[in-house]
Amino acid sequence: MQTDLPVKEVMTTVVCTVKRTDSVHNLAKKLVEYGVGSAVVVEDGHPVGIVTEKDLISKIVARNKVPSKVLVEEVMSQPVITISPNTSLREAARIMMKKGIRRLPVVNNNDELVGIITDNDILSVSLDLGEFASLVTQDALGYSMQLEGPVIEEEEEVGGICDRCGKYADKLYPSNGLNLCEDCMDFEG
Repeated sequence: MQTDLPVKEVMTTVVCTVKRTDSVHNLAKKLVEYGVGSAVVVEDGHPVGIVTEKDLISKIVARNKVPSKVLVEEVMSQPVITISPNTSLREAARIMMKKGIRRLPVVNNNDELVGIITDNDILSVSLDLGEFASLVTQDALGYSMQLEGPVIEEEEEVGGICDRCGKYADKLYPSNGLNLCEDCMDFEG
């Protein structure tokens, strides 16, 4: 995964938005229309909150409330956490994991909504799940998990998680039944 790629290269620019004063019923219709699981609450183009499917289930359905009688402002999560279009995918993923969220509205220098990025958007550009596993283990959990190394054929260059240090490497080298990064191979020698 190109973790230094800015989110503006991956984000969705057509965002499902609602107003604080919209009913939850109208919000739900918009979610269906857009085919998404969240809507950003905006005032004058600025995000002020977000409503997710989870909010609807826990705050409306589970409490047996009538969606047409509840306003968006009663169920939205606020303040909303936002990022800039130039934020790297790695940093966006780190924020999502640290805050326990799956969506980040993207705002320009004037704090105006210009897009949204989700955990699925980040995964869609992840060509190597080993890199994603490395991101999760190193940045979010703060400790190194022991992962089985990938099966490596000698002619083929394969990247992944080093069996010794747990870091991601573009190329792993087989050594004594382990798949090692270049730094760990130098240590072996």
